[in-house]
Amino acid sequence: MEPGRDEEDEDASAGGAPKGRFLAQRGVKEDDDDAEEDYSGGGSGEDDDDEDEDDDASGVSLGTIGSDAIMLPPGMKNAHVANLLRARKLILVLDLDNTLINSVGFRRFSPTEKANGFTKEIRDDPSRGLFRLEPYRVSTLTKLRPFVHEFLREASGMFEMHVYTLGGRSYARAVVKLLDPDGVYFGERIISFDDSSQPYRKSLDAVVGPSSASATEHAAVVILDDKARVWDGYNDNLIEMEPYLYFASDCRRYGSKAAQSLAERRLDESESDGALAVTLRVLRQVHYCFFSGSVCCGSFSDVRELIRQMRREVLRGCTVVFTGVIPPEVVQPSCHDMWRKAEQLGATCSDDVGPEVTHVVAANPSTSEARWAQEHGKSLVNPRWISAARFRWSKPKEEDFPVKEES
Repeated sequence: MEPGRDEEDEDASAGGAPKGRFLAQRGVKEDDDDAEEDYSGGGSGEDDDDEDEDDDASGVSLGTIGSDAIMLPPGMKNAHVANLLRARKLILVLDLDNTLINSVGFRRFSPTEKANGFTKEIRDDPSRGLFRLEPYRVSTLTKLRPFVHEFLREASGMFEMHVYTLGGRSYARAVVKLLDPDGVYFGERIISFDDSSQPYRKSLDAVVGPSSASATEHAAVVILDDKARVWDGYNDNLIEMEPYLYFASDCRRYGSKAAQSLAERRLDESESDGALAVTLRVLRQVHYCFFSGSVCCGSFSDVRELIRQMRREVLRGCTVVFTGVIPPEVVQPSCHDMWRKAEQLGATCSDDVGPEVTHVVAANPSTSEARWAQEHGKSLVNPRWISAARFRWSKPKEEDFPVKEES
């Protein structure tokens, strides 16, 4: 969170991505990771022989197709977006707090964090991604999310990147200076609370222009944010991020069930398999499928449909029953958030157990449905299994989400 703002302002302010059937539809071999990375635009610059092999694998050589072959819809009014597409770039809108970084005011350190050296005397420690910021009168310690520099470097090859935060302008610019000291990733593309047309809401109007002229342009915009609620009307563009909760104050604010914060435990997210590494793999696939669709199929792609299709692959083939998760007073369980999220991930949700059920999602193991799952050899998992699938873009291991008796 951004320290120094009131609580309302603060409140507003995970395995690989699915491949298989979805990418096979686009002409990519399911095990062809090299093809996926080279076509992403953020690859490692391997030699021409490797690129030729990947072109053969996908059935199209992007290196031989001119930029004028990119299909643009007749309604495209934004010349800048059109030029980006011709250069095979999309637009990526990035939140800051709890997405790329976690900030805390010095007065909010927990006792354990203070015992671990997080005090007002702490200095910058780039090796740990820790930096003092003082854009306000309130001193702030900012922790960069692991893999953030690698993420930005690779994503910049596929996207024009914008920062969009509900923090203040001076805070936003101070954080961006940490992420992009030379201004090569964002330039002046920084949107803050001061630029928002609606309090505590974000809009793509601030990115690509007024909605009356940008409905088509939205098809080329991907959003990364840990707060879906601030993007009302744009959820189809959104890849919701697992919140980065390094400090205890944000763990409490988010209602995290973790006994201690990462700072208290002297731990951090994985560089190679943390939230940003997972998201980068998803973005590579979105980028590849967007432009392979435009070039090969003679039609204009839409990131919103690509994200929907990729999301539906995560739990495809799973049939889920919920027990003790959806309150009994909910008249239509299919309208509950957990049910809808499972369906968005490709699962089939059922009101009752039966032979077709593969998973029972339970709040405790003593319900009849939970006992049925154990008796019939079905997977019994707690609700965090659905959340993990949503953030990790892959079906989590069921044994990592046991259902325990409520204390």
